[in-house]
Amino acid sequence: MILFLSKYPQSREDLRDGAYQRVIHIDSIFKENRKVYITVSPYRYFRKTYLENNAEKRIVVRCNLIFHLGLILSLFKSSKLIYIHSIHNLLYQFLFIKIFTRKYVLDLHGLVPEEFLMEGDIKRSLIFNKIEKYIYNNLKYVIGVSHRLINHYKKKYPNASPGYIVYPILPNNLEEMSQEELDNNTKSEKVNFIYSGNLQAWQNIDFMLDNIKKINNNPNYFFQILTGEVEAMKEKFSDKNISLENVDIRGVKAEELANYYKKAHYGFVLRDDIPVNNVACPTKLVEYMNYGIIPIVLSDEIGDFKDIGFENLSVNDIVKNLSPKKSIHNRDLIKNLYLESKKTKVFIKNLGED
Repeated sequence: MILFLSKYPQSREDLRDGAYQRVIHIDSIFKENRKVYITVSPYRYFRKTYLENNAEKRIVVRCNLIFHLGLILSLFKSSKLIYIHSIHNLLYQFLFIKIFTRKYVLDLHGLVPEEFLMEGDIKRSLIFNKIEKYIYNNLKYVIGVSHRLINHYKKKYPNASPGYIVYPILPNNLEEMSQEELDNNTKSEKVNFIYSGNLQAWQNIDFMLDNIKKINNNPNYFFQILTGEVEAMKEKFSDKNISLENVDIRGVKAEELANYYKKAHYGFVLRDDIPVNNVACPTKLVEYMNYGIIPIVLSDEIGDFKDIGFENLSVNDIVKNLSPKKSIHNRDLIKNLYLESKKTKVFIKNLGED
């Protein structure tokens, strides 16, 4: 049995979240194994809940740290492999890692302590830094979404010796875009810009809207906004006095995204040039590039993408007269990323067999 320290995504909004797409993808690698997902809190789940899916060999458990301590201990004791999705999920369970000698795998997802520090939450940053340092030497493997993320941790813990694995965030639901589809989309009458995501601060929504405002009077431009916060996004456009004449704002299901991505030529990924973004592998960026979309960037220092030579457009150049264009180069980069990750995927799968 494999014990996952993580919530398993259930809601429509969860399924759109990059972190939970990672959870789903890793789950699919271990589809032949019995799996238990556990979420623990000392303040909630006074009545434990089980959600069992026999077909997918998965049990999802939510329980209380105090009242269900026996259950937690038994799950740790009976698991040979314990897979930790992000340091976030160790907040109430880090002590068990010192109690039980098991094969522990930490999937980093990103720089958790640094993210809290960036948000001004010094207390949580210190807490997760302490937890990370406390358990790091007990880890058998550390998985990172980019080479830059792995290099960061090698420098942070130079005396630790886990096995390091680079495995990007690769969504399971991407469709392949044919050459014919790419060619047809370059013949479009309008240039199609897209943004897919919500209104988190790190998405730089106000900055994006300021730039849309500069160019949205162009009758040949169309802006597709896909978000789970439709009304809030419409309010943002209204506050900026941006006409919606050539703008469509809507929420869609995850399985519908491909229809919109295939039509789009340019996509907004306005990440600041900061350490958290420099090591990231945004799911949205992988999705955009898979469909030949050219990312519009504030900084091109996003994970390993600059190193592999992705085609992008600086937001400063958005005022130029752009034409409909698809990037075959970006499409092929993602295709190669999937191919290169196959061996790593097999290695990760075998962790559950030992």
